[in-house]
Formats: sequence, structure tokens, C-alpha cells
Amino acid sequence: MQIATALEKYLVSSNTHEPSSKERRFYLSDMGKCPRVRWLKRHGVDTEFEPFVNWIFKMGDLIHDFGYKALESQGLLISAEETVETEHFVGRYDGMIKGADGKKKLFDFKSAGSYKMKKILAGEDDEENISQILSYVMFEKEKGDKDLSDTGSIIYINKEPNDQVPIVFFEKEYHLTDWRAKQIKEEMDKMIKYWEDDEIPRCSCPSWMKPYNSYQPLCQANDKDIRKYLSMVEEGKKLVSTKKILYLVDGEKRKELVTL
Repeated sequence: MQIATALEKYLVSSNTHEPSSKERRFYLSDMGKCPRVRWLKRHGVDTEFEPFVNWIFKMGDLIHDFGYKALESQGLLISAEETVETEHFVGRYDGMIKGADGKKKLFDFKSAGSYKMKKILAGEDDEENISQILSYVMFEKEKGDKDLSDTGSIIYINKEPNDQVPIVFFEKEYHLTDWRAKQIKEEMDKMIKYWEDDEIPRCSCPSWMKPYNSYQPLCQANDKDIRKYLSMVEEGKKLVSTKKILYLVDGEKRKELVTL
């Protein structure tokens, strides 16, 4: 098991998808998601994933690398992994291309399993993905770039192609309409108000998501306990949440604070 163990250790150590408490801003990649989880992340509560989840992320990275190389080889890629940020929000879109109309267009790659691909191909939209890409478009448009399109593309890349779902690449375009911009700004204003009022948002995770929510111990906690745990973070201690356990971490030592 020496080689397998070494691979797993490297995978976990090279994971770059864990929330960073250093930002202390809301992540645009979390648009549309549970406001309590987003609020906790901004307060510095970290999370960690099981090894197989880290591998899912790594496969996504490999797919992204392929996408960049493909676009660059076709002369379409203008830039990759650009950051947008304000006082309260930060995000990084996957890239920008030169569109067919000559304007610059933002895009995001989304690796998807066959189940997700079936839904997308059937015409179902992912509102979280839409809010995310259009947030990037809105922030970049606010910089005054007249050559930037108000359209953002989501490119779904099938990581499980098979006979039933043979399509590997599928692109969907979304426009930053006035209605979309209004919805995005309202959501952002709500998150800013939670932050400035120091109000703990209610958990909005649907029931089906609970087994996958790595902040579940805190999504179920009462406000008094959450305040107690956050005071530990403010004292410089580290909190790490998983799907079932909230840990207080001190170097290599871990103390279980909550167990579901």
C-alpha cells in the first residue's frame, strides 16, 4: 500500500479547493448557495474533504487544463483564471475569449457527471452556475470595458461519457439582463447586510444536500453555540468542519466539538 498511500497524501496536500480564511470575503463561486455556509466561510471556518472528493476536484483541474490548451491552440484564449473583487466579494472566472462578434466573452468550465449532463442537455438550467458566471460579467462590465460582451458562457464537460450521454462538450450562453443584474445585486446586498449586522443567516440547504454539506454540524447548530465557536476563531484558533464533525484544531491535535 506504499504507493497508494503516497498518492493519497500528495492528493490531499496539493488540494487548493479548501476555503481560505485569509480572504474574509464572500466567494462568487458560492452564489445562490446556503447563506449560513457562506457567512461561516467568511468568518474563517474551514472545511476538509474525504480523499475521493479531493480526487473529483483534481479531475476537474485536469479537465480545465485540457480546455485552456484547446482554446489556446485555436487562437481563442485571451486570458485565464482572472480575479474580480470588491470589498465584500471575490471570485475567479476561468477565462476570456475573443467571441465571434469580436467582443471579449467570459467563460467558466464545469466538469459534470453523466447524470448532470443529462439534465443540462434536457434544457435544465443550473441557477447557481448562472449567478456565478453573470456575477463575473457584471463586475467586469462595471470596470467600463466597452469591448466586453454582456454574455457569459458555461461550458459543461462530460467526465463520464457513455452510450447514453455521448456528448462531451456542451456550451450554454447567458445574458446579463436587467432582471438578472437585479437578482444578483439583491442577493449580494442581503449577504452584505448579514455581515454588517453580524446576523447569523438561516440555513437554506435542501434536505437532499445535507449528506453532502461539509458545514452540516454548524448548519444544525443554534445561534448561541455558533457564537461560541466563532469566538475561538477570533482568538486565533482553527475550526474545521466536516459532514459529521466540527473540530478544534491545534497543530496535529484535534478536539471534537460537535458530532452528528
